[in-house]
Amino acid sequence: MPGKTSFYYAIFKKFQLCCASLGYGYGHVDDDDSEDLAGGFSLRHPNHKYGIFGALAPIAPTFNYPIQEGWRPLNPNSLVPAENPLFVLLKASLQASPPPTVAVNGQEWPVMPLAGVVPQDWIDFNTGTHKLIDAFETWIAGGKLNDTPKSFKLTYDGWMANPPKLWPGLTDHDKPGFKPTPLLYVASMPGDDGRRHGDGGTPDVPPDHVPADFWAKSQIFLTDEQGFTKYPAHLKAGEEYYVTALIGNSGNWGAGRAVDQQHKINVRCDAMAFNTVMSPNTPLPALSNLDPASTAAIYEPYFIGAERWDVAGFRFNVDSVFAKLATALAQSGMDLGGATPQAWLNDSHACVKVRIISGELDNIYKPDGNAPLTLDSSPLKDRHIAQRNLAPFEVTMQGAKKLQWKTFIVSQVGAGANALVLQHGLPAESFRLYLAITRQAFTRYVATGGRFAGFELVREGVVSPFPEAVILRQTSNDKEGATRLGVAAHDKDPFIGMALGIECDPSRQRPSRLGDVSMIHMAGRDEVAGGFTLLLQPARQRPPMLRG
Repeated sequence: MPGKTSFYYAIFKKFQLCCASLGYGYGHVDDDDSEDLAGGFSLRHPNHKYGIFGALAPIAPTFNYPIQEGWRPLNPNSLVPAENPLFVLLKASLQASPPPTVAVNGQEWPVMPLAGVVPQDWIDFNTGTHKLIDAFETWIAGGKLNDTPKSFKLTYDGWMANPPKLWPGLTDHDKPGFKPTPLLYVASMPGDDGRRHGDGGTPDVPPDHVPADFWAKSQIFLTDEQGFTKYPAHLKAGEEYYVTALIGNSGNWGAGRAVDQQHKINVRCDAMAFNTVMSPNTPLPALSNLDPASTAAIYEPYFIGAERWDVAGFRFNVDSVFAKLATALAQSGMDLGGATPQAWLNDSHACVKVRIISGELDNIYKPDGNAPLTLDSSPLKDRHIAQRNLAPFEVTMQGAKKLQWKTFIVSQVGAGANALVLQHGLPAESFRLYLAITRQAFTRYVATGGRFAGFELVREGVVSPFPEAVILRQTSNDKEGATRLGVAAHDKDPFIGMALGIECDPSRQRPSRLGDVSMIHMAGRDEVAGGFTLLLQPARQRPPMLRG
């Protein structure tokens, strides 16, 4: 069953837009010390001291209404919508002839939006089957759950403390030659500035400006319905998470319908079976949907100011996502080594890719080669896409040695042979690593056209992750911790099924740090195309905070 309508992404953001429709920077989104912080009530961010969960500012009585400093827009002691002033005054505005004020709990509040200045967005959001005011009412009655992201880097305070850098060479709005140029991106690393090698900016940034393991550094996270970041080792049936992605604007002008109805920002997130670059996939529903059961996939940030951050949110319902991925795997016709799609995805993680597909004005700052944005565009070259291919991996540190597998999918990238590079720093006396490949793919693309130096064939004594598998065991582990597997071009079979196995022998000396294991997908002339990272952790222990 789908979760609840999101307060932050579906309700609060629409409140902000309705205010912004009167001119962004006006009234309820003014600075704290502004003489025009309308009614002493702020919509700058949900947890503002003068905001929706707070109380009216000292300036409140100066607006010719009987409101007073300290009055609470939401009654902290009641889940009855009629006892919460903000709901009552907003609801009254939708009457055919709204009154100027309403009485709530012995207090007289002004009806908002004011008659005669009702934003069209407010009307639109309260028309049709799923109305904003109804969602607000249900949210209050349901406990007023605040799902605003809690991680500092995803909060308003974090954004203001570390704003994006202005794109070099852009002229400020108060200087000659100014041209409005919003430049949007999904953050592929902490402190991302949106720059990519070959993007037309001067000076150019080097090819390694974005980390090679961008899939592990991207600012895309899972949060729960309270906004806390989560790092689950297992995605269990019945669970639901939010996918939260940090998006930025390094331009000199704001973006979004609040300032430009003709260039709305649209963001999309696709979930994929665990992979190195691509695999069968399914779009995730946007958290901006007022109907929690809606599958509409486009999330719209209504405004991102110049040199500002925002977040995009999507619903990740474990049952729904993996059912759709199983269908996508079946429809792809790919060889799963005799496993069913459901078995392949059993206890699996998923990869996600987030794309900004619209919202900029025409500009000269294009991705390297001016390639169009697609689901397989590289985050190393295109600022409009980021991906997260990172999962915790539990290792049993007690009892007998145990081999555990993680299935994944390898796609063809570019023309010619590709390669997989296995990197880790695990001690050989405690760990063995294995790679399983579907028998058909091994025969066609590895045994004949590829190479597997650094691996040896395992013919018996190892439990296979899927019925028809060829299993390789790593035999060399140089200082880099790298072992390379060549894969011949496989355009006719775009997806190859594999699995990475990690065996820990608890009887051996235990390492002081488990470390990470990364599989890097190389294409062309040893260009990084993608990959994934497994964060090793002792079983039944809480994983450490993810880096990045």
